[in-house]
Amino acid sequence: MSCEIVYEILLILLGYFCGSIPVAYLIGKIRYGIDIREHGSGNMGTANVLRTLGKKAGLTTLVLDMLKGTIAVLCARFYLWFGNYSYFGTDSTSGFPLTLDEGFFLALVAFMTIIGHSFPVWLKFRGGKSAAVGAGAMLGINPIAWAVIMFIWFFLLKFTKLMSLSNLTVTLISMPFYWYFGGSGNGFFGNQSLWALIVSAVMVVFIYWRHRANIKRLLTGTERKMGQKVDIEKENESKTEAS
Repeated sequence: MSCEIVYEILLILLGYFCGSIPVAYLIGKIRYGIDIREHGSGNMGTANVLRTLGKKAGLTTLVLDMLKGTIAVLCARFYLWFGNYSYFGTDSTSGFPLTLDEGFFLALVAFMTIIGHSFPVWLKFRGGKSAAVGAGAMLGINPIAWAVIMFIWFFLLKFTKLMSLSNLTVTLISMPFYWYFGGSGNGFFGNQSLWALIVSAVMVVFIYWRHRANIKRLLTGTERKMGQKVDIEKENESKTEAS
């Protein structure tokens, strides 16, 4: 096995381990002394932290979850940059000769951050729904497209107060946006790549699958809106009575 393949596998695995850092769980345990999985919806994501622990904890969770995806993808970017690829306007074969297609490689790293967030090895593979870490990976891939998509996300969240609807909408539209704003102008992840498109489509389907309970509640009109706080004391009282 060549060194290049080993580097690429390590970077893909780095994507998983970056994604698997349980930010919401750590904030709940270290700062508030609770297991966020036992409160509210039980999800380790921004919305549940926001409702359960407040705006400061929710914003911190959002930013740190996004950074997980951004850092993993940027590590892969640096690997490509140091290899003198098309980012320098040259076809040089010096540096690290990438064995995978460039776009496919970046897409795999991004996807693995999502897998890591959803199935963290540290918490028996019980994680979040991956919208924030996916957005962070997008930032590492193309900041312009990320900025446009985040603007739409904030707009939808402000007027609907439904984070799940905002997440699902921008997840769906991210593919055509990336096609228009993509990397060096040649496609989604820089260079045109069928495999990169396939992986990105799988990411969209995966995030929708992770939000399947939210989709059911949206269809029945029972989805919680932002601002509906979870009363931890009442939850604890109910659990005590039930036991």
